Amino acid sequence: MKVTQIKKLMLSGLSVNTNNENEMNPESNKISLLWEDYENKNVYNKTFNKANKSEMYGAYSDYESDVNGDYKVTVAVEVTKPKNAIVIEEQRYLLFEKDGELPQVVVDCWNEIWDYFSNEPKYERAYKVDFEKYSKENGIEIFISIK
Repeated sequence: MKVTQIKKLMLSGLSVNTNNENEMNPESNKISLLWEDYENKNVYNKTFNKANKSEMYGAYSDYESDVNGDYKVTVAVEVTKPKNAIVIEEQRYLLFEKDGELPQVVVDCWNEIWDYFSNEPKYERAYKVDFEKYSKENGIEIFISIK
């Protein structure tokens, strides 16, 4: 884990509102269905102004409160124009990286994040825009916004 700075990032894709309680229950889980919908509806090919990059993102935004509140999840790609995009400007992040097989590596990395923030962390979450970055086949980077 390390601190990093994002100067500007614009992400656009398909979204759903959920919360962690829903995501822990297989019957109310929305995030895995969102990824399936993104693929099935061919959203990638329908997204305008894509940046020339192959990374995929899972962005968490519009936090109602904290880890217990509702939030919006967006399966996205980087875009070059702000229209219909989540725009991140000048934000400090705590970067967690993990290698392993998808989707288990995502669950494992989030468990590390929750453990870190539940045990007197050095940094405090900002609950602005957090995101998962998928840039290699068997690994993930998760960026958590910090104050």
